[in-house]
Amino acid sequence: MASGSGGGRGVGKAALGGTFALIHRGHVRLFDEAARLGLPVTVGVTVNPLIRKYHEIPGFEERCERVKSFFSSGYRVPVEVVGLRDHYGPVASDPEYTHLVTSEESLAYSCELSRVRVERGMGGLQILLVDTVRAFDGRPVSTTRILGGEIDLEGRPTCEVRRDYSW
Repeated sequence: MASGSGGGRGVGKAALGGTFALIHRGHVRLFDEAARLGLPVTVGVTVNPLIRKYHEIPGFEERCERVKSFFSSGYRVPVEVVGLRDHYGPVASDPEYTHLVTSEESLAYSCELSRVRVERGMGGLQILLVDTVRAFDGRPVSTTRILGGEIDLEGRPTCEVRRDYSW
């Protein structure tokens, strides 16, 4: 976990973001960490993908509803879902944010965002780095792999895979 000068448990707001074309085990880990803080959580959902995607992406409204539904069924913290048009969202301009939950994939943006906030006099963020969730084969669980039929939402293979072969 990297740290900034954000507040402690029960003070402030937490944020995280993503495309959320579907919600897989890696997203659940991000959501769990954010909810564990006990703070109101803002989930930024990309209006348009901020990085190149190799699969179809459901519409913005559908993805937002998916996140709201998942959060409301499993967590007891207030959640707000907002559209993200850039990597920073409302965290860049709202001093109430104290925590940012991120994956390794987005760590560079998170650190940059914390620096931007410091430059603007809002103070840095507590950055909570969530380990990448790995599938059965040690590679990351990803929407691309799931939609490609390689793994399921939990990272299990969708076909029989054997490693105990002999030549």
